[in-house]
Amino acid sequence: MTNIKLLAVEKSDKHNSYTFPKVQEFFEVVRDLLKELEFEHYEWNGFGRPRECQYDEPLSDEDEDIKKYTDEMFTYEKEDDYIEIIFGKDKVFLIIHTQKNQQRKISKIINKHLTKN
Repeated sequence: MTNIKLLAVEKSDKHNSYTFPKVQEFFEVVRDLLKELEFEHYEWNGFGRPRECQYDEPLSDEDEDIKKYTDEMFTYEKEDDYIEIIFGKDKVFLIIHTQKNQQRKISKIINKHLTKN
């Protein structure tokens, strides 16, 4: 399991916001989150994978270099969950808009990936 440092967290009744350092391991954390929240296979499996693949080609198992992602935003939506991922120069922001009853599940998923320092 990949571990990553959490830089900041903000919570409200309708959303959680997590700030992470911009490190390669971030892709695996988000794929795990999308998978456990039951997003479509192509959504979680494709996150962070090379984008130049043709639609019917299998995705590479290797991630793209996260440094290529700057000033980019990705969104995922399913039922009551809306996820925004924003790549800055040195940080990545994961903003999850959801109902309060789903927030504990999301926190547990994120927590399993955090470094314990």
